[in-house]
Amino acid sequence: MLSAAGFSRIPRLLLVGAAIVIVIAGIRAFAETLNAVFLAALIAMLVAPLQTRLRARGLSPGLSLTLVLVMILGIGVLLVGFIAVSTNQVIRKLPDYQQQLQRLETSTWAELDRLGLSEQTVTAIETFDLQSLIPLASSILRGILDSLGNVLLIFLILFYMLVDAPNIPGRLQAVLPKDSQWLAKAGAFVYAVQRYMILRTVFGIIIAVIQTIAMLLIGVDFAVQWGVLAVITNYIPNVGFVLGLIPPVAVTLLEKGPAMAIFLIIIYSVINNIIENFVAPKFMGEELGISTLFIFLSLIFWTWVLGAAGALLAVPLTLFLKIMLLDDDADAKGVVALISEGGAAPAPAKAGKRGK
Repeated sequence: MLSAAGFSRIPRLLLVGAAIVIVIAGIRAFAETLNAVFLAALIAMLVAPLQTRLRARGLSPGLSLTLVLVMILGIGVLLVGFIAVSTNQVIRKLPDYQQQLQRLETSTWAELDRLGLSEQTVTAIETFDLQSLIPLASSILRGILDSLGNVLLIFLILFYMLVDAPNIPGRLQAVLPKDSQWLAKAGAFVYAVQRYMILRTVFGIIIAVIQTIAMLLIGVDFAVQWGVLAVITNYIPNVGFVLGLIPPVAVTLLEKGPAMAIFLIIIYSVINNIIENFVAPKFMGEELGISTLFIFLSLIFWTWVLGAAGALLAVPLTLFLKIMLLDDDADAKGVVALISEGGAAPAPAKAGKRGK
């Protein structure tokens, strides 16, 4: 009965849908461990070319691996230490901000009374307690510190991935023919992820430097910290800009008043729009081949599946599914056309060239 013309397609779709639901449920169940694996794999893909170049210059596999690991560990220690110190500084500053928030709240109510707003409107506004944001911010910042314990697991997985990396091509060639499309797809995927992350880093640093200079000129507390935050949140597509904007604007509002806060929002928005809408698409649009809408939807999906780490992994994981499973599948041409930039399925990538 499954082979009948009227029923063959529907049962197949149901089976595929059920399989997808089971896979997603499994990923959610082991999200914490998988996050460490995915993040380690992402870092391994980014540093693998450096390890290969060191070996090409005559360094032994052990020495090249050691240098790469020392570099990663050094960057990680600096970043974790910077985040820990900065978070502690912000937490210590929160009581001062609470006093400034009380003064801002008092002046706001005075201005509302001067404008003659009705008591009903004031009552509706008072249902939102601005001071409740202080404990919330403190708990979020402390949560960041608590989550740093997963770094050791990521580093251990990364270590074994890099140790085994030189053997992977030989194993794949032993299992798959040299002209296998899966080898070509893997090369295209690695190239796309490497290019995406490098460009994201470059654009994030450019945006952060300009924003940090603007904050230093204004005199905002923790300007350098907010600049580093802008680099980190830049890896989160679509909403990263907003996440990196909220803390410095809130601090500016408390310290400098609404006018300077609005001015900072304008600076952030102008810089971000120029980079994201005019500069970045010329470099990344062709490589990704994914529409902005679908990137945003994938961000929501992977964050729901994997938690906060899913926001960082959304684009790499979506690229994996698109390149490895959809691009060359005749039955998936409609799906590829729907998710692709411009509404048309892009031509297959020259994976062999990119994979080198």
